[in-house]
Amino acid sequence: MVAMAERRIKNGMRDGWGLRVTSVAMLVGAGLAAWWQGPIDAPEPEPTEQTRETKVKDVDAAAFTSAQIGDCLTWDIADDGAVSNFTVVGCDEEHRYEVADRVDLRNVEEWVGQFDEDAPEPDQDTLLQLRNWVCQDPVLEYMDGKLDPMGRFVPAPILPPSKSWADGDRTMLCGLQPTAPDGTPAQATGRAAEQDQANVVQVGECVALDDSGGLQPTDCAEPHLLEAVGLVDLRATFPDRTPTIEEQNEHLNQACVAAAEEYLGGNEALYQSTLLPFWMTISPESYDAGTHSVNCWLMKDNGYGGFSSLAGSAKGPFTINGEPKVDPPPRNPLREDGAPQPQQTAPGAGAPTGSVDGQNATGY
Repeated sequence: MVAMAERRIKNGMRDGWGLRVTSVAMLVGAGLAAWWQGPIDAPEPEPTEQTRETKVKDVDAAAFTSAQIGDCLTWDIADDGAVSNFTVVGCDEEHRYEVADRVDLRNVEEWVGQFDEDAPEPDQDTLLQLRNWVCQDPVLEYMDGKLDPMGRFVPAPILPPSKSWADGDRTMLCGLQPTAPDGTPAQATGRAAEQDQANVVQVGECVALDDSGGLQPTDCAEPHLLEAVGLVDLRATFPDRTPTIEEQNEHLNQACVAAAEEYLGGNEALYQSTLLPFWMTISPESYDAGTHSVNCWLMKDNGYGGFSSLAGSAKGPFTINGEPKVDPPPRNPLREDGAPQPQQTAPGAGAPTGSVDGQNATGY
């Protein structure tokens, strides 16, 4: 049988979405957003090491044997995890795996003698070690050194079918597996080296924290932290260089406010929602490795440096921490340039949220 290490791996390469809500410096507000130096904290339980063994029927051995470097593979997965129809497809077709190398385990120096003709098939712990210690380098070389460890493509090993293993085949495929934002296996179209490696969600999707503290998509009717309102490819603004964090924030401040207004139906609708545009920047290392896009979100801070729990889409009725939202105070009509007239009330009275680390989110 063919076995593959899937799901999240407890190491520096990947855990869920490859990011934490914890210690993310963010811009809050809209239009005249204030820079907030304090972190928004979310619970961060210890990550768990999860793997799932998938098996490919022995009749698919020919496809495994014929798969060469640069080929793309796909298969069907049943509800019980059983895998069938393991086959080589064109990389321009939807696929689950891209082959970066074929490794003879008998020739791996660190594993000499461990995979002789009488050796059993590797268990899940061994698969993880092979993934981390054998597949990392050839996969990185295949990608010309450009693989974002926080991105949507992760190194993964595939072993030969059980019958082939019993007959002495010790070939292991090392390759790239596309993942969904929650770390589960996904599908891709096109070669990994030619794609944006950003692990993003579609506009209108919501995300919540999973048990390991990572972000995962969820039904917007369920409790969640963020709702996606836009997707920004930073290459459109910075085509020839890597933008600094400050440059990203400056651009995303405008782009994400505009995306939120378009998503909800205008500036007034955004103000009345009491929600705040939110985004996460891309580190220079990730940008250089191939991640170029970010989601724009709507969120609600809880006034104490954390996120409020939302239920329901921002486009319709929704609750904040289980309660209906409180309407914001009235504000003066917008000027011709789209900015609100100065309020005659005390400073901060027009802010859609409470104080965060001693600062008010700037009103619309």
